[in-house]
Formats: sequence, structure tokens, C-alpha cells
Amino acid sequence: MESSDSGIFKETCCRPDPESLSFAWRLSLDNFCLQPSSDTDDHHPKQRKVSEYYKKQEKLLEGFNEIETMTETGCWPGSLTEDELKQLAKSERMAIHVSNIANLVLFIAKVYASIESKSFAVMASTLDSLLDLLSSFILRFTANSVKNLNQYYYPIGKKRMQPVGIIVFASVMATLGLQILLESIRALVTMIALYTMSTWARTVIENVFSLIGRTAPPDFLTKVTYLIWNHHVEIKHIDTVRAYTFGAHYFVEVDIVLPEDMLLHKAHNIGETLQEKLEQLPEVERAFVHIDFEFSHRPEH
Repeated sequence: MESSDSGIFKETCCRPDPESLSFAWRLSLDNFCLQPSSDTDDHHPKQRKVSEYYKKQEKLLEGFNEIETMTETGCWPGSLTEDELKQLAKSERMAIHVSNIANLVLFIAKVYASIESKSFAVMASTLDSLLDLLSSFILRFTANSVKNLNQYYYPIGKKRMQPVGIIVFASVMATLGLQILLESIRALVTMIALYTMSTWARTVIENVFSLIGRTAPPDFLTKVTYLIWNHHVEIKHIDTVRAYTFGAHYFVEVDIVLPEDMLLHKAHNIGETLQEKLEQLPEVERAFVHIDFEFSHRPEH
């Protein structure tokens, strides 16, 4: 396997003979055991880098192990049952309602305190409570927009409404933070406003990246490639693996090479079951599997 800066993995090795041992074609976690040196000194710069490398590889192996568990059980490890999901949603709704009521009561109390004291610090705290209520309204509005789906106008859903709502609220927070900084530089400690601005500015940047289709990190691409290679013995090559942001999750595109003389229904079943496996990953929104009989063409074709 080899990777490029564009987030594409290429697979150039070939399959063993399908007539060999039943699962000899699959990658095994036993081949990825790590045995780091026990006498590494984390205080030395080079040894610290080596230690960080092994920690990163151990995390990658944990991801491989999750893929193996999903393949054996048919569901993602730790997934909740339908009843548990309903109970969790009910608890979350109750917590949201209690939080909104508490924020409203607190806001009213702070408005009264601001009028009586005419303190700029109390007014700033009142503004913060108002922003809490505003954030709850925006998130609730986006959540309802996602649920109220019109498949004719939004054929792939409206889950991208969530990062859009966060961007709107974060932009308001960053703007108000700047205003507070300009007007309260002598009355308030200046680090508070700068911290608010920087925090929400990072939030804006993160959500912008989630909307423009930024590639997934190499570790995730490697985990997806591992899942594909272990999916079926008839997969001869993995031509292309792409994953990029689409809202809060990823779209995954893979090109696999099957035998040229394979029957259509068998090739379709292999591709469809691979798509279902990929879409079971919690980070994946949609998966697209392209089937081919050769890999000499350019990836974009």
C-alpha cells in the first residue's frame, strides 16, 4: 500500500490463489504486533519521537481490531440497541429542556441585576446568558431541520445544516467577543475576550473544513483500506480509496478490482456488502463502491 498527499491509497500487490487456505488471503492482526524497546528514555528527543510513533501505531491497531469485531459481529463495537437509543434520546431531550429553563431563569435574574447595579461586568454576564439561549435555539432549529426531511428537495438529507448552524453561532460569538474587547478594555481583563474570539474562530475554521470536502486523516484511510482488503478473497486489487468531509462525517469512495470473468450478480453482491460494511463505520455518512476489472486507468477516470 502507498499513499499520496491527495489522500488516495493505491494497492499494487496481488492476491494469492483462491484455492489456498480458507482465510489465508486475509490480513491478520498477528502480523502487526509491535515490540518496542523496553529501555527507551522518553526524556531524550529521539527516544520520545520513537515512543510517540509506537503509541500512534498501537492506536492504529486498535482501529484494526474494531474492524475485525465489526466483521465478526455485524455491528460496530459498543453500538446501542434501538431501545437504548430511544431511552438516550429521551434523557437528552429532558436534559435540554431543564437546561433551557434554567438558562431562561438565570437570564431574567441577570437582566434585573444589570438594571439595578448598572455594572458593566454584570451586563457582560447577562449577554453571555443571552448567547446561551441563542445557541440552544440555533442548535434546536438545525436539529429540527435535519429531522424534517423532504426527499424531493434534499435527496441526501440535511445533516449539513448542523455545521452551518454552528458556523452562524460561532460567527456571532466571535463578533460579540471583538465588540466586548473594544468596549471593555479598561473595565474587564483583556485575555477573556481574546480567548472567546480564538476559541470560536477555531470552531469556525473546523466547520468550514467540514463543508469544503477536506480529506480524511491517513490513519482513517488505512483503517478503511484494511477493511476493504479483508472483505472478500476475490478482490484482486484496491485501486483507489478516498474519504473526505461531508458535514460532520465522511463520504468514502473506493475502487476495487475483481476478476474479469466474474458473473454480474456475484460482483454486485461483493460491492454491495462492502458498501454496507463501510457505512457501519461511525465516521462514514455515505460509501460508494466502484467495481472494475483493471487498474491501469487514472484514478479520476
